[in-house]
Amino acid sequence: MSYPNVRRATSDDQERIGQLWMDLLNEQASHDDRLLLADDALERWNNDFPVWLEDETRRIYVAEEDRTIAGFASVHRWGPPPIYEESSELYLDELYVDPPSRRQGLATQLVRAVVDWADRLQARRIRLRTLSDNAAAHAFWKSQDAVPMTTTYTLERPATNAAPSDENEGTKKIGFH
Repeated sequence: MSYPNVRRATSDDQERIGQLWMDLLNEQASHDDRLLLADDALERWNNDFPVWLEDETRRIYVAEEDRTIAGFASVHRWGPPPIYEESSELYLDELYVDPPSRRQGLATQLVRAVVDWADRLQARRIRLRTLSDNAAAHAFWKSQDAVPMTTTYTLERPATNAAPSDENEGTKKIGFH
């Protein structure tokens, strides 16, 4: 299907989507100060964006308003860990609409584009996350018929400047010998 304000992103969209992505991350940080941005966040994103555009397991959609990109969705193919039944799924990494353009249906059109891709892939579900205190996001996803599947908790630990007790502790990569 086609949505009048939504299309796939192109390389020409990189700068504007990067701005919106930074706005999204700053908005998330305003909800939870544990989500502060790294100094090189945008540089890393700019390095990855061209690769994502070429990756057939990913999609980046943009929503336009008055010929200006006002929002985007980033999604990739995903599947559960191999201990669970095999199923094709999508993971919606990010969905963001610039605040002045909200409540005009752009986010819903972005979600519909993602759902259409899921249907073409015969994906069984689309997974996503929201911050626990983002009531507007929770309300939006409920309006899209999304239902909670899991809850993520964190155990916060005090910051310390002390060296780890075992000099290799914390530097080992999980799953590597």
